Parts: sequence; C-alpha cells; structure tokens
Amino acid sequence: MDKGTVLGLAAGWGFVCFAILLGGVGFGPYIDIPSVLIVLGGTISVTSGQFEGNELKRIGPALKVAMNKVSVEEQPELIEKIIFYATEIKKHGVMHVEQKVLEEPNPFFREAFQLLVDGIKPEVLVPLLETKLEFMAKRHERMLKLFTNVGGTAGSMGMIGTLIGLVAMLANLSDPASVGPAMAVALITTLYGALIGTLFAGIIESKLNEKNSVEITSCEIIIVGTSMIAAEESIGNIKMRLNAILVDGIE
Repeated sequence: MDKGTVLGLAAGWGFVCFAILLGGVGFGPYIDIPSVLIVLGGTISVTSGQFEGNELKRIGPALKVAMNKVSVEEQPELIEKIIFYATEIKKHGVMHVEQKVLEEPNPFFREAFQLLVDGIKPEVLVPLLETKLEFMAKRHERMLKLFTNVGGTAGSMGMIGTLIGLVAMLANLSDPASVGPAMAVALITTLYGALIGTLFAGIIESKLNEKNSVEITSCEIIIVGTSMIAAEESIGNIKMRLNAILVDGIE
C-alpha cells in the first residue's frame, strides 16, 4: 500500500467532513441528488464519450497502481543490480546469469537481460527496448490524460449545475419555497465538482505521474546498462554512466 496516496485521500476527505461537522448543520444539507446526477453522472458520461472502452477498463488497474507501492526497485539498487549482472557476465559469460534473469520480478528488466542472454547485438537491442518503452509511456500518458479530464470535467459539470440552479431560482423568485432547493443545486454542484476534481482525480493523477516518471527513468537506466554490457564496455564505464544518470535525475 502507498501510504502517501492513502493518507492524502483520507486526510483531504477527513478535513472536509470535519469542517462540515463543525458547521453544526450535519451532512444533510450537503446531500443533494440532482447535484449528484449532474456532476457524477455528467462526468462519467463525458469521460465515457471521450475515451475508448479498453482505456476505461484500465481505470481500475490504474487506481491500484496509485494506491500501492511501485513494484520496481529504487534506482540506486537497480544500478547496483545491473553492475552485479555486468560483473557476473564478465567473469563467467552471459549464460551464467540465464536462470537468475528468468526469476527477475521486473518484467522490463527481465526482458532486456533475456535479450542479452539470447545474444542480441546492441544495435538491435537498443531500438527494441526503446520501442517497448515508447509504447509503455504512451499507455501511461493516456491514463494520465483520462484522470486530468475527469478532474476538469467534474469542475465544468459543477459550473453547469450552478447555472441550472441559478436559472431555476430566478425563474421561480415568486415562489419562496422553490428558491432554497434551486440555490442548493447551484452551490452544491460546484462543491461536488471541486471535491471530485481536487480530492480524487487530482491526487490520483499526480501520484500516477510521479510513478510514471520513476518507472520511465528506471527503464532508461536498464536500456543504457544492457546496451553497454552487450557492447562489452568495462565495469568502470558502466558504473560511471549509470551513476551519471542518477545524479542528473536528482539535480
């Protein structure tokens, strides 16, 4: 479990609920079915219309990624592991690491080193891995865009609900009993839109973006490492190049 994501969501919603309780009117005035239909129903409808079905099916796995720790190792540990493999291959040959490669949990690492074991030359290995990384990045970008759209659409639907409520209120100013419900729709839809956009889509999108950045950098380190091993570079050169990537990332 990613404690940062869970804590952020829980604290954000918790503070809002606490503030409502301090207001002294309870949750009742903040629950309005027409506003739920406008904001939640509208956001789901617009998002369904903007994205393909196969992308919508990936919302669940994307939420799982945001709520759980990244399965890849930290980048310093990854570099140490690549140096270890490079040393073993230098000493004993590439077939010596075949079984260990098959047991690697990181699929990109496993596939890259399996290409090494298969004797793929660097001029072929690098384009293969870069193509795989490019399409992985595109898939991630589509999911980031989906959550960005959810946040923006929720805010827009909130504004639409506000306008609907204001029109209803102005049309019935002669009937004091109808002014209250219409005003509630006008204000609560804005609140719902802001909550969904900020305390749900905003947090999930930021967390996915952060994890995507870490994973892309890790894959780039793997590509550089395997290409240098395939080119039979010295261990010192491999270590220096990989550590330089890590330092550049920190700076």
